[in-house]
Amino acid sequence: MKNETTNELREDQLRQHIGPAVKELREREGWSLRDLGARCGVSSAYLSRIERGSSIPSFSILASIAASFRVSPEYFIEFERSAKELESELAHTLEQLGVPRSTWHEFAELSMEAQGAIVESFKRMTMPVSEADKDLHAVEVKVLADGVAEALDELKNLAREYGLDPVDFARHRTQLEEASTDRFAMINRLCTLPASWLFDQLEVFQGTFGVQPDDPLLLKWWVRAQRSALLKVLDGGTSRCIYPKEAISNYIRTGYWGEHIQFEPEIVQEHVAETVKLLRTRPGYQIGLMDSSVPVRLIGKEEVGVLFVTPEDPETGHDGSESGMALRFSTPEATSEFRRYFDQLWDSIPQSQRSNETVADWLESELAAGFAGK
Repeated sequence: MKNETTNELREDQLRQHIGPAVKELREREGWSLRDLGARCGVSSAYLSRIERGSSIPSFSILASIAASFRVSPEYFIEFERSAKELESELAHTLEQLGVPRSTWHEFAELSMEAQGAIVESFKRMTMPVSEADKDLHAVEVKVLADGVAEALDELKNLAREYGLDPVDFARHRTQLEEASTDRFAMINRLCTLPASWLFDQLEVFQGTFGVQPDDPLLLKWWVRAQRSALLKVLDGGTSRCIYPKEAISNYIRTGYWGEHIQFEPEIVQEHVAETVKLLRTRPGYQIGLMDSSVPVRLIGKEEVGVLFVTPEDPETGHDGSESGMALRFSTPEATSEFRRYFDQLWDSIPQSQRSNETVADWLESELAAGFAGK
């Protein structure tokens, strides 16, 4: 049980955490303090004090700042709550480790990511090895020894038994996407990120996973962060994605994106048009079209990590949170093995089905063929 007299990381608990959240959003947009000030009607000097934590904005100013980023003011309130909970958990961790309290203020200055990493590392050191950990290690050994293709059945079974639930999957995917290295993915539906603003993301989440997210506001932030990360990768890297050709063609003709998800023709048209735009303007954005179904769904970032996603249930059309849906591998060796598997499939696709120009032409020809409806 936590000692309530020692579970505060900072001596001055009036210091707030909204500032770092504002700074993170501002830097993600590539704005200066002056740029943000012009958008929300607040002086750059005052914004600087907010970001440093020396001033706490009124709700009206906070609402103006939030509107500039197209987020709800509740986002900052939730960020504040989460940051305080994390600091309290970190303080408890430092107490358990016997770290002198006189040094705790140094940990208070770390980023939330660094604080979370300390807490998670301590948990891993003190928790007994579970059956899930043993099984995951065993299947990773098989992946490294025999390759991904030979381990597919074990991977699928393990993902169903121990896999991340949809909300954890969304959280880990956002963390993975935010790494700046090249990405690779195999998906059976046309990714919505190129035109994420067109879609009701809550509808997409519910239709994909069959459950509701705990926090719809956080879902919007995750999607926004993923799109921003994708564009950042494309500034100097590559994003390769393999799709099943027939499924993409069917989506363009019917609007059928997945079980219980049917988009209107106008949405489909804009979605595909934005995808084509990326293909024609960003050489690093690449699509490979397979003549058969994708053998597995996954997303990875070079040496950073990979998410292995279970096949869809043919009866329900989604993965179902009760049986798990994704395994996360973070060792560079495992990620490299998944990337080698992906590269083999990518190289097996005819050049005419993975060239930016020919894929863009094909998508446009499918659009021109017209919408057939349900």
